[in-house]
Amino acid sequence: MKIDGILFDLGSTLIENENIPWPELHLLCLKAGYQFLRKENYPVPPLENFTDSYLNIRRHFRDRAGISLQEWVVTDAIKELLQTAGLDGGPGLAAEFFEAYYQPVAEQLTIFDDTLPVLAELRKQGKKLGLISNTIFPENYHQRELGRFGLQGFFDFTIFSSSFGFRKPHASIYLKGIELLELPTGNVLFVGDRYIEDYIGPRAVGLRAMIKFREGRDYPDPMPSGLIFLKTLSELLHYIQD
Repeated sequence: MKIDGILFDLGSTLIENENIPWPELHLLCLKAGYQFLRKENYPVPPLENFTDSYLNIRRHFRDRAGISLQEWVVTDAIKELLQTAGLDGGPGLAAEFFEAYYQPVAEQLTIFDDTLPVLAELRKQGKKLGLISNTIFPENYHQRELGRFGLQGFFDFTIFSSSFGFRKPHASIYLKGIELLELPTGNVLFVGDRYIEDYIGPRAVGLRAMIKFREGRDYPDPMPSGLIFLKTLSELLHYIQD
């Protein structure tokens, strides 16, 4: 396969961001934020009520984004949550709450063993590399993680949906990646773990695409003919011409 540029997803593709399942992790995050408020002596409601309020607010943001594909950012939901709880600490309080909220996410992140060697080999081959990631978290937290895992130097650019404004599979986010790569669309490959966001979406704008298999994902049965599943990121090198 003649490929000159590769667009990568981040979570579950290059780093493992689900060592704790997301439904459980989000509740751990909320509890961490709640404990911060209690430590600072804010008059918080009972945790059960606080949790119910957050889940309702979060559901509203998620449902709206699922229809429009306009990304939502969890800090906006946190501001609404604090207002609903009658806590008026200004934007500074929301930022401090989120710092505590995000800590459980950061603590459970790991990098796959083959991520750095694969990216290094692709760079050695002269491939252009970009990153396109759906996220509800502020971009600066992910940039910090890219630095922590030694990933920043491999990419010509990074696009995070929380900054870009639209999430995969909105066509605009892939088209922006193609524009930044400055390569013919047919010579660009997208690699990610989700069927709609990382295969159907890229293919709809003319990109090639492969899926890094993830147990428990919602993949169609039967799979489309010609779809390539990678069991590990290392297998990608077998399909790419030097």
